[in-house]
Amino acid sequence: MFRLSGLLATITLAGLVSAQSPVYGQCGGIGWTGATTCVSGSTCVYSNDYYSQCVPGAATTTTKTTTTASSSTSTGSTSTAKPTVYLAGDSTMTAAGNNDGTAGWGVYLSSYINLPIVNDAIAGRSARSFTREGRFTTMAQSVKAGDYVIIEFGHNDGGSLSPTDNGRTDCNPVNNNYATTCQTTYNGVQETVLTFEAYLVNAAKLFQSKGANVIISGATPNNVCEGGSYVYSSSRFVQFTSDAAKATNSVFVDHGQTTADAYKAVGCTVTNSYYPHDHTHTSPAGANTVAKAFATGLKATSSTLKQYLK
Repeated sequence: MFRLSGLLATITLAGLVSAQSPVYGQCGGIGWTGATTCVSGSTCVYSNDYYSQCVPGAATTTTKTTTTASSSTSTGSTSTAKPTVYLAGDSTMTAAGNNDGTAGWGVYLSSYINLPIVNDAIAGRSARSFTREGRFTTMAQSVKAGDYVIIEFGHNDGGSLSPTDNGRTDCNPVNNNYATTCQTTYNGVQETVLTFEAYLVNAAKLFQSKGANVIISGATPNNVCEGGSYVYSSSRFVQFTSDAAKATNSVFVDHGQTTADAYKAVGCTVTNSYYPHDHTHTSPAGANTVAKAFATGLKATSSTLKQYLK
């Protein structure tokens, strides 16, 4: 299988090399051959060696910075402040769920991990739209060395770029080449679309450049009992997620499998009760089960986050 390298963050805008990059477009990075200036009202901001992005507002910094852990000398000892866990995902993770009485599993993660948790997941987002909207970049401004970042997408990343681009669909890899790019126009703006794995790799490298510990989690399953009996098969996005974790030496949690196992254990009657409106969004009780399943998956990894499990 093709392995990712610095080529992943190389996006070629054919015919637009001398143009300015749009808001949230790429404007720099190793191998980048496109525009290095941004449209009016935005500034090219350094994320990592492979990626700089046009972010709205005045410049704060466009050069590489190094984050080091701070220490306290007032008591003669190093600061022991706990790290923070940051969450990036869609409605299956977010606090508001789907705004219909459902809940995302990120709400209940604090029941299983004894650390502060910042839930930056937002409904309706894919790895692509989360990137385009600058949400990873915004998160990185708060992340410090030693923190944990959990990334989980996949529910909104499928579909096709034509005849209508919904702004969320990723580019399908050609011959397992995850550096594949696609050209599209979304909301009247030309956009180079990356593969799902490439978006995850770029995000992981961004947070790792801040000294954070990255966990890339497989998407939760839809209702495994929707047809009346238990059926679960892993989606292609779970494999893409695992590949992205390997490519960046991040921790992979097979959250889809552990959640499916938890559903199988409680049976289809209970599992069906977890899905009050559709086959994707869980009730609060279901979200709690999914959060516990993440903790179960985490136990099987080498992540140092395990030491904070309750």
